[in-house]
Amino acid sequence: MSTIHFKFLHRLLGILILLIFNNTAFAQEDSLLLDGIDGKKHRLTEYIGKGKWAIVNVWATDCPTCRRELFDLVSFHDEHQDKDAIVVGLTLDLESFGVPNKAYVSNFSSTYLINYPVLLVSGELASKVIGKSITTVPITFFYNPKGVLVYQLRGEVTQQVLEDIIKNK
Repeated sequence: MSTIHFKFLHRLLGILILLIFNNTAFAQEDSLLLDGIDGKKHRLTEYIGKGKWAIVNVWATDCPTCRRELFDLVSFHDEHQDKDAIVVGLTLDLESFGVPNKAYVSNFSSTYLINYPVLLVSGELASKVIGKSITTVPITFFYNPKGVLVYQLRGEVTQQVLEDIIKNK
């Protein structure tokens, strides 16, 4: 076997090993169970890749910017949930970046009329299930109907931005 063929096969084998181990690691993180304010455990994969856009918004109840965008997220979810898109909230405690109090978040969600799934996370857990570092809120991830992450937006999101992204991506 020539040196060129050996080098090519060696590189190909290395790439295959990386792909196998990367997919396995993602599958393990992807299977993490998250507490919902509905009292049930959920996986993010329950919502992503199910033939609709999945808008995953990482937020905190004490974040003023997060509070401002809630009306737009709820309106968008109301208009799209039966058609082509859903919103899922991953909420964390702003001060500690830890897991927030479930009763508090549940009451907060009722007050703000949040009717989409709200799951409780820490910054570290959110980073694991999303596969991206979460260092600030709000941050919104856009998964196309096939479940591919196609866009992320740091900062406040509006209903118009949500509409534009799902139409243009």
